[in-house]
Amino acid sequence: MRSLGIRNTFVRLTAILCLAAVGLFLAFPALSAEDRPATLSAEERPARPPRLSPEELEKVWRAEAIGVAIALKIGRENGAKLVEAFVSARKEYAEKVGALPRTRESFQKRRELAETAGAALKKALVEALGADNADKAEKIVGLLNPFGMMGSRLDRMVNDLLAFELPREKRMKAFLTVLEYNRDLGKVVSAAREPGASREGLREKMEGLTEGLNKELAKVLSEEQMATWKEKYQRGGFGGRRQRQQ
Repeated sequence: MRSLGIRNTFVRLTAILCLAAVGLFLAFPALSAEDRPATLSAEERPARPPRLSPEELEKVWRAEAIGVAIALKIGRENGAKLVEAFVSARKEYAEKVGALPRTRESFQKRRELAETAGAALKKALVEALGADNADKAEKIVGLLNPFGMMGSRLDRMVNDLLAFELPREKRMKAFLTVLEYNRDLGKVVSAAREPGASREGLREKMEGLTEGLNKELAKVLSEEQMATWKEKYQRGGFGGRRQRQQ
């Protein structure tokens, strides 16, 4: 009889513990959901910017190259050679990147393609502009930074500047400002992504560059245009949600 009582007590305790565990299990999701920040609905999330069409991209690439040609004062004839070499290089690179599968390994492959494309563009520019302009060819590739991580974002920025329909002088000033910003931002981000590199102060550096960009653009854009620009690029810094580069 005594052993039977012990057994019954054990069964009751086990049942109580099981019920308590089930109760905690059922209560936990409600508690954690209450503490969790609300998830944005599809309507509340920032819209993904539409891809630029091939026609828009070519227009943007030509504008970028013309802006650099004017800034570096390489002359009309050499400027035309720069435009053709640059647009050709961008088209070829975009086709190769577009053919890559969407895998983790493709990231490294794209970096290799970018390095190869950059070297090929520099060589083409030296051949087009002449050996005497080799130093300018280096500056052109560095300023345009066409095959870096920020290439697609630069294209979108220039496309938006074109939409403002600024007078020629202001347009060229705005192009050069964005090109210099993109070049400097690319250097900062690339350095932070190197193996073993510290990301300490990265956000501050990026915010400093954005502040400098806005300060210079405010000199050539109207208040309304500047408000539109900040709404698009300062909220996340990238003109909407991340997207695959062209």
